[in-house]
Amino acid sequence: MIKTLSDKRAKDAFTELVGRVSGKKDTVIVEQHGKPVVAMIDFDRYQTLTTKRDRLFKVLDRVWAKNRTKPPRQAYRDATQAVKAVRDTSSSSHRKRSA
Repeated sequence: MIKTLSDKRAKDAFTELVGRVSGKKDTVIVEQHGKPVVAMIDFDRYQTLTTKRDRLFKVLDRVWAKNRTKPPRQAYRDATQAVKAVRDTSSSSHRKRSA
């Protein structure tokens, strides 16, 4: 469940919110002046998101290193192929989990 509240209410209920996020796996969005500024998520979800992000950036780093000296059109083609490879990998792993 996603719960949204002001920064003042979040400050007053911080201990309770930590319990909701860690125990019930809820997400808490904290707003200042009606705009979202912070999201509280459980640590397992955080680790999953950062691991996924790191894996994707490693692909981008490899593409950038390979294309540093290439003409822009060739670099674009290589980057497009790398994106397709990542998407194909994500799709195949998704299909395996669904089966």
